[in-house]
Amino acid sequence: MDPITVEVDIDHGRLTARQPHLLPETGTGLLTIEARAEGAAPPRRRVSLPIVRCVPGTILEPTAEELDDSLWG
Repeated sequence: MDPITVEVDIDHGRLTARQPHLLPETGTGLLTIEARAEGAAPPRRRVSLPIVRCVPGTILEPTAEELDDSLWG
């Protein structure tokens, strides 16, 4: 059987699957908990990157003036 990822809610040690129809009737598995750390940095914002078309083997080396620091902000 292929691995399945199912979102669950945890309440006082009890797990409730948000989509129980994805689970098999019986089986075993491993549980990985992704705890969010308090005070953690918010997720980075998405940026739009330009589409670059070139001939295979072309090396792009932008100058310092051409680089946009806002992508790493």
